[in-house]
Amino acid sequence: MADIIRSIEPFELTQGFGDNPQAYARFGLKGHNGWDLRTQYPDTPKGFRNILTSWLSKFYTQGNEGNDGFGLYFEVIVQLYNTYKLTYAHCNSIENFQTKNEGEAMGISDNTGNSTGSHLHLTVKRGSLQNGKFISDNYNNGYFGAIEPQEFYDELRQYKKEKGTTQNPEGCLVPNTLEWRQKYEEIVSSANKWAETLKILEITDDPNTTPPDRIKSTIAGYKSRETDLNNKLNEKQQQIDVANRELENRKEQVSRMEKGLLDKEKYYKSQIDALNKQIKNGSESLPLAQARIGVLEKELDEANKAKGGALLGAEEYKTKFESSQKGTLIPTPQIIFSLIIQYIGNSLKPKGGDKHG
Repeated sequence: MADIIRSIEPFELTQGFGDNPQAYARFGLKGHNGWDLRTQYPDTPKGFRNILTSWLSKFYTQGNEGNDGFGLYFEVIVQLYNTYKLTYAHCNSIENFQTKNEGEAMGISDNTGNSTGSHLHLTVKRGSLQNGKFISDNYNNGYFGAIEPQEFYDELRQYKKEKGTTQNPEGCLVPNTLEWRQKYEEIVSSANKWAETLKILEITDDPNTTPPDRIKSTIAGYKSRETDLNNKLNEKQQQIDVANRELENRKEQVSRMEKGLLDKEKYYKSQIDALNKQIKNGSESLPLAQARIGVLEKELDEANKAKGGALLGAEEYKTKFESSQKGTLIPTPQIIFSLIIQYIGNSLKPKGGDKHG
C-alpha cells in the first residue's frame, strides 16, 4: 500500500505544474497553476471518480463558475508543518462536510467549467489563516501564490512519518462552526473595500462567498481584452496612416483640377470679350454672335458650378477625415476614392456634345 493517498487513485498526471506557459499567459500566469489528474478509467468511463482526502481536511469554501474557469469547485485547509489550501476544480458534486479524514471522499470529479475533457484540477497554495481567511505566501510568484503540488505531498510524507496521527492539528480553524461563522460575518461586513472591488469589476457574486480567485480570473480576462483592443487600435492607426497619405495625393489632384477650371474660365471670358467686340463693331454676324455669347455664358456658369462642387467635395472630405482622427470614422482608400470621384471627377465631365471653335 502506498504511504500517502493522492486526490485521485490510481494516480496519473496529465498536465504538470508550470506546463504550457503560452496557453495560460492570457490569464496572467507563467504556466499551469497546478496538476491535472486523469479520472477516466474502465470503472469510471465518464470520469466520475471519488475525490479523496490526502490528510485531515477542513472545508473552506466552494463555488460554481458555470462554463468558465473552474466550473464547480471546492477548497479545503490542510495543516501540516505549514498551512495549505487545496482547490479541487471541474467537479460533478461536492459533499456537505466540515472535516474529512484521510482517504475519505469529498466529492466526485467531472468536466465542468473551462475544461477540455474529464479530469480533476488540483491547485495547492501555502500560507496562513488570518481571522479565518487564508492568505497565500508569495502571491506574486507568477502563479498567484500556487506552488508545485509535489511540495505538499513531500511534506505530507515526512509529516506522517514523524507524527503518524490524524488528530486535528493545532491552529487549524474549522469553518462552519457557529464561532467561526460569527467571526467571518463580522470580517466580511466590515470589508467595504472588498464589496466595492467586486462592484467595480462587475462581479455580481455574493461578496460574503466570493473567493479571491474569482477576482484574479476576472482581471485576467480584462487583461486579455486590453490586449485585443490595443491590437485593434494599432490596426486603425495603420488605416489612418494610409488615409493621410491618400489625402495628400488627393489634395494635389484637387489643386490640378482647380487650375484646369480657372484656365477654362479664362478661355470662356476671352471668347465672350471677343464676341462683344464684334457686336460693338457692328458685325453682320450679330445674331450668331449673340447666340454664341449665350452658349458661352451658360458653359461658364457650368464651369463655375463644377469648380464650386469640387471645392465643396474637398472640404467635405477634409471634414470626414478630421472626424476619423477623432475616432468617429475610419477612412479607407475606397471611401477616399468614392468621395473624390463623386464630388470632383464627375463635376469635370463635359456637358453635352457641342464643339466650340
